Amino acid sequence: MKIKYSKRGLTFSFKENDHFHAGDHYRYVIDSKASEVHIIPDKNGKYKFSKKGAEQKPLVDLRNEEIREAMSMARYMEVEISDNKIIVHIIKTNVNVDTMTDVELTDLLDKADKTTFSIDKEILTKNHEALSEMLTASGFFSDKVIDDISYIFDTVSLFSGAGLLDYPFKKDDSFDIKFAIDFNKSACLTYKKNIGDHIICMDMRDLDTEDVPEADLIIGGPCCQGYSNSNRAGNTEQDIKKRLLIDDYIRVVKAKKPIMFVIENVKQFITKEKGKHLEKVFSELSTDYNITYSVVNDVKVGGYSKRERMVLIGSIKAMGKVIIPDVELALHKTAGDALKKVTPDWFNYEDITKASAETVKKMAQVRPGHNYKDIKEMKDLDRHSDVYRRLSADEPSVTINNWRKINLMPPSGNRILSVSEAAAIMGLDKNFKFYGSLNDRQQQVANGVTQAIASFIKSIVKNALYKYINGILIQDVAVA
Repeated sequence: MKIKYSKRGLTFSFKENDHFHAGDHYRYVIDSKASEVHIIPDKNGKYKFSKKGAEQKPLVDLRNEEIREAMSMARYMEVEISDNKIIVHIIKTNVNVDTMTDVELTDLLDKADKTTFSIDKEILTKNHEALSEMLTASGFFSDKVIDDISYIFDTVSLFSGAGLLDYPFKKDDSFDIKFAIDFNKSACLTYKKNIGDHIICMDMRDLDTEDVPEADLIIGGPCCQGYSNSNRAGNTEQDIKKRLLIDDYIRVVKAKKPIMFVIENVKQFITKEKGKHLEKVFSELSTDYNITYSVVNDVKVGGYSKRERMVLIGSIKAMGKVIIPDVELALHKTAGDALKKVTPDWFNYEDITKASAETVKKMAQVRPGHNYKDIKEMKDLDRHSDVYRRLSADEPSVTINNWRKINLMPPSGNRILSVSEAAAIMGLDKNFKFYGSLNDRQQQVANGVTQAIASFIKSIVKNALYKYINGILIQDVAVA
């Protein structure tokens, strides 16, 4: 793992193993030539691993002058944990960490500990609740959750689109979505038919916060095309207006003061325009909320694709910071697992853009798992790697963008994916139906968040809210 340089010295925690335990003694050796600090178990050592957090992880906390001097030239450190020692590699880059924001350090710093959890593939493929098992096994769910307490959290959805983020919340009795909004008429129709009539179709910039009901939770994904690398230009007046829509999300959160809020978006939200949009969330809302964010990969949390989304969670100060666990399923689903579920009784089964004869000839040249480089007349061109991509049945799907534009194909057949096939890869069930023109339906799928990531978000939020409510109820009982 990588850790940030600190003027105070060398401080980091790690997952306990057979050789390193909280409470054990150790000594250290500084190898100046190699720019390394070696931490060695020694029962007679001067230093002792402290305990960090509820999991009581071993904590290294060295703050003496010798260590501070060794760290003084560091930009960041890479920590290597072996059987008999911990080696801290002092990395001296030409990047001035002292002047960098947390946003700018995103690409330098890894998330800390990762939990990998195995679930039988048959269970994983058929049962979305396997995700809860994974989070429980990772130690994420709190032992303090009281199963017999029932509570319903009023929820507001902003920039709701077709409702792919809302769908897992809608299916969970712990949440009542009171209000949703989006400007796209076709997406609003899809939302109404699948989730509920509580959505209004209008521009968020015209929304009066007085018309938004009070809520425990606000969720949403401010229009993401302006941030995404799939839009290579990204600097048109329209793009800039889309990127400014984060202001309206912040405006509603400030007015309604929910217990929690969630923003999901493409991962470029973190870094676009030197991170100013993420910094805006922090500068506007961090006084009242603890804020944390992470990039979540769909296949790692039980999905069928490699799609990555940025997840940001804000929680009121009384709740403490909500941790987004870094978990990964040891068994990954594949595009084939999703596509084999699709049968003629699925909605949108016949929704396929018909390719020209010339395009079909090109498709016929592409092998599963390959792209336009298989096409004789295109092999020397410089195109996006997903152009004329044929999915492999044995691998996770590539990210589902608007696949009509790139000719994304199933493992067999010289055609692009149907709307139902793309929906299945996104993790939707056969009962979810998309409305509007064929292009509208395709774009609605492409704009959405996968159901595995949406369910992952819902599980984190639900656990945090119940933990908070349980704490309040326990205090009330104690006072009574």
